[in-house]
Amino acid sequence: MTKCKLLYAICGLCLFIACQQKPRERLNLIPQVDSICIRNGYCQIRALKTIQIPAKWEKVGKLFIKDLSKKSSIFIQLTNQNANIKIIENPSLPAEAYQLNIKKDFILIETNDIPGLNHALVTLQQLIWNSTKGVLPELTITDHPRFSYRGIMLDCSRHFWEISELKKTIDQMAFFKLNTLHLHLTDNQGWRFAIDKYPQLTKKGSYYYDYPELSGKYYSKSDLKDLVNYASLRGITIIPEIDLPGHSISLLAGLPELSCQGGTFETYPEEREANKRKRVAEHMICIGNPQSLAFVEDVVDALTEIFPSPYIHLGGDEVGTNIWEKCPKCMALYRQQGMKDIHEIQDYFTKEVSRIVRSKGKTMIGWDEINTRNAASTDDILTIWQNDGKEQQKKALDRNISVIMCPKDPCYFDFGYARNPTRKVYEWEPIDETIPQELHSLVKGGQACLWTEFVTTQTDVEKMYYPRLCALAEVLWIKPKKKDWTDFYSRLTHFQSTFDLLDINYYIGEKVEDNWFNAVKEQPELIQPARIETNITAIKYYNPEYAFDGKEDTFFSSSYAVGQGDYFTVILNEAQTIKGIEVICDDSKEFLSHADLLISSDNTNFVKVGEFNKYGQASVSFAEKSIKAIKIDVKSKHFNRLTIREIHLLV
Repeated sequence: MTKCKLLYAICGLCLFIACQQKPRERLNLIPQVDSICIRNGYCQIRALKTIQIPAKWEKVGKLFIKDLSKKSSIFIQLTNQNANIKIIENPSLPAEAYQLNIKKDFILIETNDIPGLNHALVTLQQLIWNSTKGVLPELTITDHPRFSYRGIMLDCSRHFWEISELKKTIDQMAFFKLNTLHLHLTDNQGWRFAIDKYPQLTKKGSYYYDYPELSGKYYSKSDLKDLVNYASLRGITIIPEIDLPGHSISLLAGLPELSCQGGTFETYPEEREANKRKRVAEHMICIGNPQSLAFVEDVVDALTEIFPSPYIHLGGDEVGTNIWEKCPKCMALYRQQGMKDIHEIQDYFTKEVSRIVRSKGKTMIGWDEINTRNAASTDDILTIWQNDGKEQQKKALDRNISVIMCPKDPCYFDFGYARNPTRKVYEWEPIDETIPQELHSLVKGGQACLWTEFVTTQTDVEKMYYPRLCALAEVLWIKPKKKDWTDFYSRLTHFQSTFDLLDINYYIGEKVEDNWFNAVKEQPELIQPARIETNITAIKYYNPEYAFDGKEDTFFSSSYAVGQGDYFTVILNEAQTIKGIEVICDDSKEFLSHADLLISSDNTNFVKVGEFNKYGQASVSFAEKSIKAIKIDVKSKHFNRLTIREIHLLV
């Protein structure tokens, strides 16, 4: 333990012992703080008129004043002396730590850096906003995070987010003490990062001939510098990602000479029908072309100029080899390097781009695939995303490689709340129980990932993040032994008014479940003898039969968006007399809004008996009928996956 950390620990212990603890009062804070000591007495909020802050942090103080005044009737002014709220720099405190001491007539905040200052001010802001009697309890809070990396990944390629929207996201992140925004700036669907040397990247990489209203959207150098500066005031680091060597259709649209086969490439929006997208399988750049690595160095130079983050993310996920196998340049490299496996072409690329990043004084981050064949090294960091992440985490830590955890169960927030509910997020533990204590420090933290194939508005972004992001924020902030779902959920219910003050369009009405469903290889058992017929492809293991197994906590999920002509039919072995049908979908995102419900007595002639409403539910009643089959008929394209929790036959 360092001297600073030892001093901090002793100071916190002394404060705790010195406080006369009164019976615990509920403090509605998210995330919950590390240590609270509540004393007798109160501070009147209306008496808080002035704030004194070190000159180098004045901009942060002004943001705090603006935050309070914009959403409440509390107006505080900066002053140089005799302030009600005083902030002092305390170099003995660790990074991001703070102490908040509220007395009857005075509030003292001690911290060592801008992130810690933001955390302290957010705690104070939450206490003020959640006060029902216009007072704050006299208390001492000693607080610091469990993990140094607490973030979100936001996909800016598939759908573009304006700088103003990203600033709103940053404001909301900071309020829950998250500290890292990972921007996925490029993918097949769009190149969003302007580079002076390669203007054709944004010109052609963000152009859609059939969707002019979506075209030409990208970030200029000045846009991103402004965003970085704004984020730094909120204590947030922005990590840029350029996804390579795959997911590069938009890159090849601008620089087709970096492809294996040349010719013309055309980036596509998710709105374009799949059969109208060209050369989708050729989304990797040519590794055998020396210009590819020269281009990467230019990209890293451009990123380094804008982003002070010590990290640059260079992707590395889901890279096929089919084009490389036919490419003379790639196969020449393959033979020259004495490779034995075609996938080693990507491993060569991984090692080379890591070297480039290190030469610029940065550390490369990559998705966990770059460690599949041990191409990653201790000089790199992995974002662990596949499945529940346990296998990939162990493999990385066994090689002493640091990781950031974002397994798709439960950290992929583009999945609806049926698959990744808030409680599942809250009860997730980022470090697997089998990992030895001496390797725990290699787990830097975690993040939520929001891929935006089917997320088109800022409202959608916020609904998919909240309230789940609050759960993740607490998981990454407090020690595991302090987690308490019942207590957290109680605090969360009190935060609905706070969400409104922050202008967060959160998901309302989540069904709180004691358990959650992770599909496995076993075939689900139907509630009664029947079979399912559908042309909708399921996500692996989330089979159609889960929609008719009698359980609402299991479900069928589609791989992609559904559209006109898609159907889902339950065919009973024996006709059954029923009085109605109810279909329950995931109502957070993955539901039907343009589909009919039909029945048949012979599985040949179908009659419409109802349709899905705009909230994705279908419930119909009728006189007793003998039914052999129930069919869901999709009438138009949906911009979402489909999750069916259960189809109920009402008898």
